[in-house]
Amino acid sequence: MTNYVIGFLRPDVSGERWQQDQARIHALAEQRGWSVVLVYFGDPKRPGAVINRLMNLAYTEGVNEVIAPNADHFEPGDIPALVKIADVICADTGTRHTIPVDDDGFQADFADR
Repeated sequence: MTNYVIGFLRPDVSGERWQQDQARIHALAEQRGWSVVLVYFGDPKRPGAVINRLMNLAYTEGVNEVIAPNADHFEPGDIPALVKIADVICADTGTRHTIPVDDDGFQADFADR
C-alpha cells in the first residue's frame, strides 16, 4: 500500500534553489516508498493563510506526512499546528516532527510539553 504525502516549500526561502528543493522532496518520498500527491508553494505575502491552506490540503488529501526542504520554510508556530493533521519531515536532516505518544499509546497534548 502506498503512502501519500504532500511537499511544501516557500520559493522565497529556496530562492534559485527551489527546483533542487522540490527534487529533494520527491527523492525523500521515493526513498521511503511514498507518492507525492502535490507540492504546495507557499506565498510569503500571506503567512497566516499559507499554514491554513497547507493544513486544509493535508486534511482533505488524507496524507500522513508533509515534507519540506527544512524547517526554515515554516513560520514560528506552524509546525506544532500542522502536526495535529500530519507529521512534518524536513528533507535536509530527515527530522520528523510529530505529536508525541505517551506510554499508553495516546497522543499527548501540546500543552503538556
